[in-house]
Amino acid sequence: MSDVQGNEMQENGADLTEDDRRNINPPVDKRFYYNTYGLTVSSQIELPELPAIEQCTDPEIEILTQKVDEELEGATFSGSWLQISDESCQLKLEGISRYRIEKGQRILLDRRIPRDPEKEVVPGDIRLYLLGSALGILLHQRNWLPLHVSALSTPDGVWAFTGHSGAGKSTLGAWLHYSQEWPLVTDDVAVIKPHEELPYLYPGPPRVKLWKDALAALGIDKQGLTRDLTRTDKYHLTLSKGFQRQPQPLKALVMLERGEDGEEATLTKMKGIEAFKIVMATLYRPEVGREFNSSESLLQNISRLAGQIEVYRFRRPWSLKDMNQSIRPLLQRINGEEHE
Repeated sequence: MSDVQGNEMQENGADLTEDDRRNINPPVDKRFYYNTYGLTVSSQIELPELPAIEQCTDPEIEILTQKVDEELEGATFSGSWLQISDESCQLKLEGISRYRIEKGQRILLDRRIPRDPEKEVVPGDIRLYLLGSALGILLHQRNWLPLHVSALSTPDGVWAFTGHSGAGKSTLGAWLHYSQEWPLVTDDVAVIKPHEELPYLYPGPPRVKLWKDALAALGIDKQGLTRDLTRTDKYHLTLSKGFQRQPQPLKALVMLERGEDGEEATLTKMKGIEAFKIVMATLYRPEVGREFNSSESLLQNISRLAGQIEVYRFRRPWSLKDMNQSIRPLLQRINGEEHE
């Protein structure tokens, strides 16, 4: 795995307000209980980004504040910030924390790492990488399929949108949410559990990331929103309402493609190898998935999912002012107004 991939991975995490980043408790005996990705979580630190649940006696995931050695024993890959062994993975974020993810069951946090004395310590950034890269790795360790999508619960079931960075999946998801009043399922990562008969999509933390121009087009005031750590014109919204928290079967996956200005928007159904490629391209951090899953297993799971859902390519012009016009083919298909 390259350091470039690692740097990209570090950029992806849970979204926090500035106050949240400063308000992370020291290690205590008290436990906090949550649900995310269909998993029950017991944590020694508070995680306000996640839905809280009642105390459970047998949580599926534990998050513990413990000492973590600098080197991961038996590592088969060792880079500047990432180490991987057969059953564990270790991340080191300079000035923030060291994370050890073990057997898809627990995450250890060690905040006792060197920090630049001239830089202000923002302890809540621990949660950003915990709920982003660390939890994403844990999902791969469980041999599940974490997908990088924006998804909504539509009149035709759950439709998910994917694409390369900047493809507009968050913008489209938010636009459909506000204009059609369809509940959001996820705007970052959701997971499919391949052992289940139906491809249920389990959502992660309820948050939305939008560019400044998309906020303006939707009439959302950016005042008070959290600015993205790496992209100054992108903002984070953590929503307590409007998200569908219960898993639902995934009906369709749509690959977004940028068209030319003035080009007519088209929605094309994909089959066979093309559908397979779109599902594979949607996998969150596939380089990590290949470390904890055999190639045969990963290909089988991707192929099965591609055969269970409808897969489309949606090509549309990028203009926000013409958004209502460009999404018509999509709305017609979802609302059953246009036959394939």
